[in-house]
Amino acid sequence: MFTPSSLLTTLVSCLGFWILNKSLNSNNLIIIPVPDKYAGLTRYKWRNVVGSLVHATVVSIVGAFCLYTTPQYLQDRVETYTSLGEFNIAVTIGYLIYDTRDLLQHQGVTSTWPILLHHLTLISTGLHMFFYHQRLLGYGIICSLIEFNSVFLHARQLLLMYSFSKSSGIYKMNNVFNIFTYIAFRLAIFTTLFPFVWEDCGRITPLLCNGFLLCVSILLVINLVLFYRLIKSDFFSINRKDDTDILVNNNINNGKSR
Repeated sequence: MFTPSSLLTTLVSCLGFWILNKSLNSNNLIIIPVPDKYAGLTRYKWRNVVGSLVHATVVSIVGAFCLYTTPQYLQDRVETYTSLGEFNIAVTIGYLIYDTRDLLQHQGVTSTWPILLHHLTLISTGLHMFFYHQRLLGYGIICSLIEFNSVFLHARQLLLMYSFSKSSGIYKMNNVFNIFTYIAFRLAIFTTLFPFVWEDCGRITPLLCNGFLLCVSILLVINLVLFYRLIKSDFFSINRKDDTDILVNNNINNGKSR
């Protein structure tokens, strides 16, 4: 059954990201400068990246702490449950609910339907499996480690928005961490999920097992393609326009599992 704490955390998370984005929209409350290029009608793009960076930082750190304090998440991914793990998933679902609303308000369905489909799938899966049945939480915690890479992907977006050159020291440093975490967390985790799901197929329904394997296969292929585009953009197309690079970054983040 749904626990009051999971529903409350989801609500507070959603409200918290709404407040954060409202403060980023206010010139009186904001504590970091807005890039000149995004100070007008496209300001929502900048604040969306900042909000995503905050979410990725919180969820990745808490997810790692969950695995450190409860290594059973790796051994029994189906039944292992902790309140902190539930909290971490609730924060993500709250963020996805707010982000869905933000996308609909500023960009509409036509241009964002793949992202919306991604968000709605994760929201419904999280509410049903993680909260109502309190099962498969281990998979959610493991996948939250992917957000370590998202931290550097969002940092990359912000550096481009603030017009940092790709030859600058800070961009190159972020690039090293970005590539490393893309391989060590994003690609490695998607690859590791195959034997995990196969091992747990006897404990979940065949429909869910096959659906899991199909989703992981699709996400792995998408992220391999986007990894190639990221490498090409940062190492072989130094003079590409920033907007194109930011689009690559957006595609990578929208092709991930949260």
